[in-house]
Amino acid sequence: MEEMGKGKLRVLDLCSGIGAGFPLSGIITGKVQLCGLCEIDEFCKEILQKRFPGVPIYNSVRDLRIQKGEIDTITASPPCQPFSLEGHRRGGADERDCIPAVLRLVARVQPKFFCLENVPGLLSAPQYPGEKPGTYFLQMLRQLYECGYDSEWIVVGTSRFGTKWSGERLLLVATSRSLKLEWERATSWKYQIGRQSQENWVNRQEGNFQSRVARTTVRSANQMDIPTGTPSGNGITRTRRAALGNCLDVRLAQIVWERVLYLYSLIE
Repeated sequence: MEEMGKGKLRVLDLCSGIGAGFPLSGIITGKVQLCGLCEIDEFCKEILQKRFPGVPIYNSVRDLRIQKGEIDTITASPPCQPFSLEGHRRGGADERDCIPAVLRLVARVQPKFFCLENVPGLLSAPQYPGEKPGTYFLQMLRQLYECGYDSEWIVVGTSRFGTKWSGERLLLVATSRSLKLEWERATSWKYQIGRQSQENWVNRQEGNFQSRVARTTVRSANQMDIPTGTPSGNGITRTRRAALGNCLDVRLAQIVWERVLYLYSLIE
């Protein structure tokens, strides 16, 4: 890993897809140094190599070997199929669930911040089939707390930020307690986002920072380097559309980065 530039947060992005979310948005801020990407899909890796030349691309979260102190922030966009309301919602029993591997990496590396985005169903999904709704997310919060992190999470209405498709997205920021952040001085995340959207779109539930959720949004095919005009039965096109459907809109990722950079400014 490269050394951190002055004032910049060194970032490792997991489950990167085609890099349209956290990686791209982080670079746009000018305050983030992208130190690594992690993606198993071959088509997505080809896109990442073109978009972020010179940035290491690791194959799997489960095989990643990064040491404590090498990076400042871990961002992740894990597969949503284990939690989506449109799927079987098998949680930890789904072989595509890589959140446990992501959390193990966070516990070992101890970055300043950990950021995650996913579908709404993550809030209500059972940890395993037959268990109570919401047990997966509660266990996730418990693991983060036990390895030294305070978490805040919120749900955003995607179309209110200029995205193509409407829906909602769950965003989470976990801050290391080693930073000794004075939360009493911090502006709430709800207020921060409200200034961006200029709408009262947050539907809070009682307690904590929790809000309601739903699904993702993407940019247009042309913006994602995916050509139009190819028959839908074409295998390559299906691969490209699958990659597009899994990506996080850069404008939603910006919400997370603005929160992280704001909290980081309180401890500098």
